[in-house]
Amino acid sequence: MVGRRLWRVGFLTALPMLMFGKATAAELPIAAPPVPVPLWTGFYAGPSVGGSYSQKTFIDNFPTPDGAIDATPHPAGLVGGLQAGYNYQIDSLLVGIEGDFTWLGARSQFSCFSFGAQTCTADPEWIGSIVGRVGAVFGPVLIYGKGGPAWVSDTYTDVAAKQAVSGGVQSLPGDLFVGHDIRPGWTVGGGIEYMFLPSWSIRLEYDYAQFRDRSVDFYGDDGGFFTELIKQNLQMATVGVNYHFGVPGVAPAPAPIIAKAPQEHEQQDHVLAFATLDVGKWSVDGVTGALIAPSTDLDTSGVRYWLAAGAGGYKYPGQGTLFNGVYTTGEALAGYGFEGDNYSINVLAGLNAINDMVNPHDPDNKVVGTEGGVKVRADAYLTPTPETMTYGEAEYSTAFSTYYASQRVGYDVTNGNKIYVGPIASVLGDERFNQWRVGGHISNVQVGKLELDFSAGYANDSVVGAGAFGTVEASMPF
Repeated sequence: MVGRRLWRVGFLTALPMLMFGKATAAELPIAAPPVPVPLWTGFYAGPSVGGSYSQKTFIDNFPTPDGAIDATPHPAGLVGGLQAGYNYQIDSLLVGIEGDFTWLGARSQFSCFSFGAQTCTADPEWIGSIVGRVGAVFGPVLIYGKGGPAWVSDTYTDVAAKQAVSGGVQSLPGDLFVGHDIRPGWTVGGGIEYMFLPSWSIRLEYDYAQFRDRSVDFYGDDGGFFTELIKQNLQMATVGVNYHFGVPGVAPAPAPIIAKAPQEHEQQDHVLAFATLDVGKWSVDGVTGALIAPSTDLDTSGVRYWLAAGAGGYKYPGQGTLFNGVYTTGEALAGYGFEGDNYSINVLAGLNAINDMVNPHDPDNKVVGTEGGVKVRADAYLTPTPETMTYGEAEYSTAFSTYYASQRVGYDVTNGNKIYVGPIASVLGDERFNQWRVGGHISNVQVGKLELDFSAGYANDSVVGAGAFGTVEASMPF
């Protein structure tokens, strides 16, 4: 298509010469050379998958540090994650910043101590990083390097097969000790990325990460405690796909000498970015992401992509203590959006992963560690009359049997400004808890292109009991 377009421009330029004879060099118009289009400048986001290999060294430091190596496991497995960043292209040089979050499907079981016939597991759960990128651009090809701070999360277990005593430390058959650890470090890597469509690229990347040595606390079901010094590094090789927001695509062909003045067009939005903050009884949750219309605008029916990531913290009582939980989640879904004069419906499906850590160890909590799953989601926004609206959403993931559903209806109290007020009801939960909510909402508060929704009310949780909730949601198309 590009070659044909350039041929047609050349034909139009030569046509007057064929009709009216030769022209001297002084009479010929001098066309300015085309300005290179910075294909890579802008925001991007996408999923990635691959494999990981890590090396860990367990060193005895309890009750007295003696430097003895207790184990050297090498967990390896599949990985999957999300990345997002911003590129700035200057001629053939690219600089940028990127954040990524990857779930590690690695687990290793091994003999770990010389007494008690003990067996340990090391479960790397996720790695996150914020890196700078520098690269060389060769048209649609980018070769880059990256580096910056990183963090990794691990869960460890230790269980003895027989009774033994060493250095004042006693092991009893079946005693389970669990340790959780999030430690900082650094990562370097590099890769090659190819822009195979105007807004889509595929990349192949290798990363190496080294983390700070740290003593990890192990807590037993019976109240016992010990520590172990653990050293570790991690290597990953991944393949990723990125969607680039606002990429101009191929360079335009030179315009003919006589051309129409450009006409103004209404801006078409292809991305709806969103963020949510939710506060409940003993819990705080945050989610951010984007709904992408790659082939049409958001107001036209077509294919849809959904990328989202979230994190939160919570507390709950049990067994005479207070447990503290931290979770992270991410998902990449695809589907179809149906758009009409008074409705907008999205149906999506894909993959997600959830990592949940609880301290101290809770043997009754099934939602611990990292679990990937298949996720389905649907949402529908309707305005049955000019004064009313209804919005519902529902999603389910096989990861920890996680579910969420919410329904709200509203009436425009501003006589035409489309700010809706009304009731809201929701249910949510997983294998650990179930919760239902009722309350009220104020939706569609516009600040420029930014839309804000507020809701609050009563919540009843199967674990922490009755309480209140409050939610702020923000979204912006571009």
